[in-house]
Amino acid sequence: MSATQEIKIEEWQSRSFSAPIRGQVEAEIEDLKQRLLQPIIAKIRDSSLIKDISWAANEAAALAWCTICPVLVLPTLLEEKVRAALAKWEKQQCLRGRVGKEDSAPDFGCLAVAA
Repeated sequence: MSATQEIKIEEWQSRSFSAPIRGQVEAEIEDLKQRLLQPIIAKIRDSSLIKDISWAANEAAALAWCTICPVLVLPTLLEEKVRAALAKWEKQQCLRGRVGKEDSAPDFGCLAVAA
């Protein structure tokens, strides 16, 4: 085999079997995460809830990165994580609303909805 043929084979193998450039994929995931998150955050006024939802979105992006096709998996993971964060926040708000009601009977209506 000649030296030129060996170089061509090495070029073909390096192009065919190389993993995607990590920085580029990470940038695509981050961009997609921001585009999916923007309409959700735009509707929220509470800064602590925005922080919780942003944290959930970061978790979704990290989990998506561990899959074979993160860009396809991210929207579903993000939706699932955001729903869980919203449910937790609503449950906390419900429990905090009952703190000042010592003399009233316990109300478990909020817990049934959040669970």
